[in-house]
Amino acid sequence: MDPSFLIDLKRDGLLREGHFAYHSGRHGAVLLDRDRLLSDPLAAGHMGYALAKRFFVDNVETVAAPSIWGAGLAQWVAHFLDPKAKIVYATPTHAGPSIAANLADLIRGRRVLLVDNLIVSGETMGRFAPLVAGLGADIVGLATLWNTAEPEIAGRPVFGLLNTVYEAYPAAACPLCAAGDAPTPADS
Repeated sequence: MDPSFLIDLKRDGLLREGHFAYHSGRHGAVLLDRDRLLSDPLAAGHMGYALAKRFFVDNVETVAAPSIWGAGLAQWVAHFLDPKAKIVYATPTHAGPSIAANLADLIRGRRVLLVDNLIVSGETMGRFAPLVAGLGADIVGLATLWNTAEPEIAGRPVFGLLNTVYEAYPAAACPLCAAGDAPTPADS
């Protein structure tokens, strides 16, 4: 990963370092500002490129996102893939995410990359992956800027860009806790 990416996140106040307990029950040394993470188009483009780079050789035809946050990032990821991928985003409903009927042909029989900006607990992606697979997609990967949930969701590994630098640990195996550092709840 380009070190300037982390420098920019820290400079812009989008990344805080410390010891945090996430909603997933895991712990880690970083907290990202989910709401502002993609507010800078230049930074968002860099993040999209970094994720797309991991999937350049996977012949992705469609990038699908389960959330509004992921939809913005999906645009950038698709833009940097070659050939350019189409975008599909979920519509939230009380029963979980749904895909508009007029977008289903962009998933059915296609090689699809699932993208969300952050995977906090894994629940959203855990509901979205089976929905996309159920529409006949060949899911080539799950990608996010950072995954605080389990390393696999719906039986598939998650590529978390920042996880290459900041690991999310099960609470019982957290080296920060072992060093005597008490975690701060991620929502504070």
